[in-house]
Amino acid sequence: MRFEAAAKGMDGVEVVTLSADGDIAKQSSDIATLVNRKVNVLLVTSLDGNAVVPALKKASEAGIPILAVSNEPAEAGQALLAGYSGPDDYVQGVIAAELLNDALKGEGAIAVIEGSPGQSTTLLRTQGLKDGLAKLNSKITIIGSQTADWNPVKAKDVAQAFLTAYGDQLKGVFAQDDNSGAAAAEVFKAAGRGDIKVVGTGGTINGLKAIRDGLMYGTMDQSPTTDAKQALDFAVKLAKGEKLAEKRNIIPMPKITSANVKEFKGEW
Repeated sequence: MRFEAAAKGMDGVEVVTLSADGDIAKQSSDIATLVNRKVNVLLVTSLDGNAVVPALKKASEAGIPILAVSNEPAEAGQALLAGYSGPDDYVQGVIAAELLNDALKGEGAIAVIEGSPGQSTTLLRTQGLKDGLAKLNSKITIIGSQTADWNPVKAKDVAQAFLTAYGDQLKGVFAQDDNSGAAAAEVFKAAGRGDIKVVGTGGTINGLKAIRDGLMYGTMDQSPTTDAKQALDFAVKLAKGEKLAEKRNIIPMPKITSANVKEFKGEW
């Protein structure tokens, strides 16, 4: 919707939006539909970095420039892209490592509430967290991880499972989206474990509220408006036959904690 809003009023720009509704097979079918319509540019937020590659190959073979948005395909799909626009999921994991290292003063055991298995977003955020802790020479250890499929209700179950499995050993949690982080933090508080430092990603309305309420320690901003505007600008350039100056184009992702949360309003 934000992409369509950004395109509103632009002469000669028509946006065709198809939603896979979380269905990988439907996403491949949707891409085939757009290829058959001979769109000028294909923008794709891949549900599964590997599964989307065959569909991307068909678009590439049809001569349609492909712009990955928000999520990047697996390595096999990278060569097919005209470019990428959006957040850097790996860097988000690194930022989470920095926030947790600050919150826990460099030591303690943490667990990870992951997104959907197989998604580049999930894999990169986890790897960024691990590498970020290593670069900091942090004594923080990751003692467990479990998927919540980006679902806050599932995240509450995961949070309870962490409490049961790790008890007092658990000192922090990296939730790979703010909504899951806020939900998990509520479970910890209800269990008398409000001391567990929860870090999310996204800068969502729920995430910012959780920080203001003292439930979450921090997050990082991922503005959907900035994401949409940047992607649209690049899509128009590609439609005109121009090449992007850089293949990977990352939006700003500032850290947010109680110290600066008042500066952010949350867009989603």
